[in-house]
Amino acid sequence: MVLICHYLFNARISCLRVSNASTENLTRSATLVVEDRPQAISFLLQARSKRYGVEDAKQLHSYIVKSGPSPNIYYLNSLIRVYAANGDLDDARKLFDGVPHRDVVSWTTLVDGYAKLGKMDVAKELFDSMRERNVVSWNVMISGYGKQGNIQAAREMFNKMPERDIASWNSLISCFTRNGLPEEAFKMFQQVLTEALGMPNKVSFLSVLPAIAELGCVRRGRCVHSFILRTGIEVDGLLSSALVDMYCKCDWLDQAFRLLKTNPSQDNVASWNPLLAGLVRHKRFEEALDVFRTMQLEYVEPDSVTIITLIAAVGRLGALGLGKWLHSYAIRKKIRVNATLASALVDMYSKCGCVELALQVFAIAEERPIELWNAMITGLAIHGRGKDAIKLFSQMRAANSAFNEVTIASILNACSHSGLVDEGLSFFAAMEDIYKMTPKIQHYGCIVDLLSRAGQLEEAKTFICSKMLLKPDAVIWKSLLGACKTHGNVEIGEFAARHLIELCPDDSSAYVLLSSIYDSAGQLSDAVAIRKMMSDGGVSKEPGFSLIESGGEVHVFLVGDRSHPRLEEVNTMLCEISKKFESVGYAPERQLVLFDIDDDEKEFAISHHSEKLAVAFGLCDTAKGTRLHIVKNLRMCSDCHVFMKLVCKIYDREITVRDMRRFHHFKSGRCSCMDYW
Repeated sequence: MVLICHYLFNARISCLRVSNASTENLTRSATLVVEDRPQAISFLLQARSKRYGVEDAKQLHSYIVKSGPSPNIYYLNSLIRVYAANGDLDDARKLFDGVPHRDVVSWTTLVDGYAKLGKMDVAKELFDSMRERNVVSWNVMISGYGKQGNIQAAREMFNKMPERDIASWNSLISCFTRNGLPEEAFKMFQQVLTEALGMPNKVSFLSVLPAIAELGCVRRGRCVHSFILRTGIEVDGLLSSALVDMYCKCDWLDQAFRLLKTNPSQDNVASWNPLLAGLVRHKRFEEALDVFRTMQLEYVEPDSVTIITLIAAVGRLGALGLGKWLHSYAIRKKIRVNATLASALVDMYSKCGCVELALQVFAIAEERPIELWNAMITGLAIHGRGKDAIKLFSQMRAANSAFNEVTIASILNACSHSGLVDEGLSFFAAMEDIYKMTPKIQHYGCIVDLLSRAGQLEEAKTFICSKMLLKPDAVIWKSLLGACKTHGNVEIGEFAARHLIELCPDDSSAYVLLSSIYDSAGQLSDAVAIRKMMSDGGVSKEPGFSLIESGGEVHVFLVGDRSHPRLEEVNTMLCEISKKFESVGYAPERQLVLFDIDDDEKEFAISHHSEKLAVAFGLCDTAKGTRLHIVKNLRMCSDCHVFMKLVCKIYDREITVRDMRRFHHFKSGRCSCMDYW
């Protein structure tokens, strides 16, 4: 009869635990048999150690002390575990010190509590005081040292162990993975297999898969995946996420997606997030959005990681409508807009051409870490709002917020795009003199760009040759060469092109820009020679493309595109635009066409640049007065810049174009860059 009562009591506790019963009900159930079966209290404590608060534990502790003459070690150890799990090491230690006959579990539980909170000095002192140790005690120490980053201590502890189990090996493998030693982690995993030291379990694979992902070795990853399947270990949400992450970081995204689709745990958002991150990392932004749509069809609830990843994709595509939807979705789902998400939103809105929305997000952010300040300053910079960026930097300093080299690079970039030469030079000088920062290549690049855009080409050349402490990279030479095209300087243009070709012989921009410089200067034979050099060297010009979002869908147009399903409609609109332009005396700049073709073909080529096709489509597909947002992979040419100013004036539309360098906001026949680009 007593056994039946005990069985029913445990069943009652299990039922209450599953239903998240209150502490009061659980304690009341425990009182029924505490004198007859103290193990039931331990069962209760172990089952709810993570959900118990410290006050709940103290209430139950008080009851246990009052209910009998001498509390059982079995549930005293459980109480120590509850206190330690809640970070209340003071009460855990008091209880531990008051236990008259402590066993190895008592010691190990307290050591584990200190180790998990990173207090390894105290943990080691307790460990050394133990008269008896088991394998769990040693494993706790190895794991604690690994989380603290003390690889040497973890390895020494492992080597001193009198006996080991698979958890011992897992702890050291995890230590190596966590602390940037993926090759060591994989070698230790191999040792487990080759020396038959124990059958790897799920924790083994969760420890070694991130190491393989960091190494980027898909062959090893496939072998481990195959071993998992052969051993019959269940591929649950955690293991599926680790495998997907591994395949993504090993650049096998298709296999990652296949694994995800065939896995029974695909309803776990943690399994989808690595795939989304992998697609974004490989610039497959549209595919990332397609995967998100699949997630919705599968009723997978996104979390903050999902939203942050997708926002990055939206920012690169310039899909403002989708970005707004994701922002509102996060609000509807009560996903907290923490500092990381706020920074992602600021970056996305800035890249989608809506810096005002970025400023709104920044203004209401609860926390403002350095990443958020940098994102906002960068957003103002690419929109040509240099003075606002400098003002925000002043606010950052007034708020005593730390800033770094990225912040200064953003400020220098802001000065460059706004023609604030004196201010930019002043900030650069302050880097070493006041801020005690050593300029990096991006800071030197900003100064070259600053001087070049302002037409101070000789000063820019002198800065590169005499004042830079680092070797100029391709970006610096491109900045100088591009400015030579804008300002028509053949001599310095040749100088910059020569260095750029030596550095990057397969980069088409050097040939294209120098050829355009020669064409503009009337040096046609030199232009032909450059084009021949380019052709003979097998160097091809990077194709231009532009994106425009309409109706929640992103449309892609290539230069001279003939593939879009509504191309006939687009061409009709281009003809209409051309006729209206004739009345104001517009003529395409044929000299911008690199190829040796006749004038009619040049005019057709220049008239079918990708951003012009995108604008024509936008005029056809959107309501009158709708602002058009276009993203272009290359720098916009001068002819397209004139084209946009005329379109926005004639059709009474606002047009925002993001090229590879900055934003252009066209309104009433003018551009926000004031032709300073």
